[in-house]
Order: sequence, then C-alpha cells, then structure tokens
Amino acid sequence: MDLQTRKTQNFHHHHPSIVNKLHAYAFSFLVILLTILIFCNILSHFNPRTFLGIAFRSPFQPPPCDYSNGNWVFDDGYPLQKYTENCRFLDPGFRCHQNGRLDQGFRNWRWQPYGCDLPRFNASDFLGRSRNGRIVFAGDSIARNQWESLLCMLAQAISNQSTIYEENGSPITKHKGYLSIRFLDYNLTVQYYRAPFLVGVGRPPVNSSAQVRRAIWVDKLHWFSERWVGANVLIFSGGHWWNDDKTVKVGSYFQEGGTINMTMDYKEAFWRSLKTWKSWAMQNLDRKRTHIFFRSFSSVHYRWENPPGSGSTQLATHVKNGRRLAGCRANCYTTSKGILHVKLFT
Repeated sequence: MDLQTRKTQNFHHHHPSIVNKLHAYAFSFLVILLTILIFCNILSHFNPRTFLGIAFRSPFQPPPCDYSNGNWVFDDGYPLQKYTENCRFLDPGFRCHQNGRLDQGFRNWRWQPYGCDLPRFNASDFLGRSRNGRIVFAGDSIARNQWESLLCMLAQAISNQSTIYEENGSPITKHKGYLSIRFLDYNLTVQYYRAPFLVGVGRPPVNSSAQVRRAIWVDKLHWFSERWVGANVLIFSGGHWWNDDKTVKVGSYFQEGGTINMTMDYKEAFWRSLKTWKSWAMQNLDRKRTHIFFRSFSSVHYRWENPPGSGSTQLATHVKNGRRLAGCRANCYTTSKGILHVKLFT
C-alpha cells in the first residue's frame, strides 16, 4: 500500500462528515444538472431535431411554415418604405392616390403567418433566386394587380431601368392580351395572361338561342394555357367573374361538350371549370418544376360612395373578421367552397 492510498483511507476514517457532505454536494449538482437538461428539452419542442443546440437525427420533423395561413395585423410601428405611384408598370386605374384616395392607413397592414414570421421582402435576393426563371400570373384583374405590384417591387433593385422591358413592345395600359416583362440582367420573365374565367370563351354554336351572345367553355381551359406550361411559378386567380352579372345577365352562357346548357347556373359552372383546371394541371404541369398557387377573392376594387371619378376605396380600416370580405356577395363563399374541394395531385 503506497503513502497516498494510506492518506486517503485515514481521511475517510477520521472525517466521515466531510465525505458525506461531498457526496451530498455531488448528488445535488447532478440533480440540478438533470433538471436543467429536462427543462431545456421541453423548451426545444419547437425544433425536435436539436437538443441544447446539438443536432441529432429524429423521425419527427416540425411542419414547414405555411405563409398562406395567417391574418392581417395593423402595426403602426412597422418600418415603411416610401410609397410612390411613379412605377411605370402601374396602370393608371390602380394608382389609388392619383385617383383620389386620401388615407394612408393601408400602408400599416402587414401579413402575419400563424406560427412563424414573414421576412421583409428583399428584391435583390428575389431576383437572384429567380434567375433564368419564368413567373406567370394568369386570370382576372386581381392577378393583373399582383403582377404589377411584383414588377414595381423588383424594379427597385435594378439601377439601369432600361434593362427591364416588355418583350413584344406592347403598352402596359388597357392591354387585354398577355404581357411579358423581362429583367435582362437576370434572364427572368414575369408574365400576365388575361383570362378572367381561366377557361375558354368564344362564340356560341350556330344553333344556340338568340339570347346567347357568348359561350363560356367550362370543359376547356383558355387557349393561353399552352403558354403556361413550364413556368417556374404559376399563380392562378379566378372567382370574381363567376356571378350572374358577368355571365347570364350579359348573355354569356355555359357550354359543355359543344352544347350550351341554358339551365346551368354560375355555381355549377364554376365547379366544372375548376375540375377542368385541375385535370389540365395534373396532365401538363410538372410539380417538381412548377410551384402552383390559386387565389380567389379579395375585397372589392371600388366603393361608389367615393368622390366622383374616384375608383379607389376610402376604407381606412381593415375588416377584422377574417370570414368576411368587403363587398363580397353570396357567390364569393359559394365559389370559394368549390376551390377548397379541388386539390391537385391527390
């Protein structure tokens, strides 16, 4: 037995209380450490693939953030970029201030997804990620409005504005076909195709009733659709035109299989057109290449109580009830239900 071992035995023999205290301290330290680890593990449930910042493999992964699932919130402290209507891609009809809108409160609304935060828009980053790509907006005036907004947001990051141009030399204002804007430095095109019903519209069969002035083909997508194939991002917008005022009341009836159906209402027609759209998308779009979005209704463009000649809404407050849309009639909710029941790639 060496000297060190003998000293240790003598210490344990003559000072048992000190030894017990050391054991108690060590045990207490382990209990506290274990408690901290358990507590941290509970807090890390937002990212179950990490523990105290250390990554590990786990079959349980958190669901990705759905930016489309959220709500508009009013934030008067939100940092605002200077708002102007000088962007050359804005149609005069969409320039609210120049058309008489006086309030500024609409600038303080921001979109807040549930369960996560939406980063501020970065035009340079967006352009870099979209290099050599094609973004398509197809549908009604809502798609047109969003197309213009995106163009103006992206143009802020381009120093030489002459490198942004309409590929066919077409004017932006009151154009009813399609428009294709190229960002030359990034080889990016952002296109808009006007197709308010998304399906085709044309002359009725020769044997149709005299009250039928136009046929809406619920079983055939708009002929523009052949140009939508291959887009990297494809945003469809449809819904506002599916009502009596824009269909049967103006002589536009629904055609299917080469025959006009005089008894089909707009709700049934819209449902059938959605099935046509879904069938086309599943047959023609590569979901590994194309990101597909479908949007339907928003608040109305116009409020007729505005001053004469003003087309912009004077609403200074946002509808807080997310189930209600300003100016939305019963057809909004009927057609929206139809959209919810049409799922791609299922």
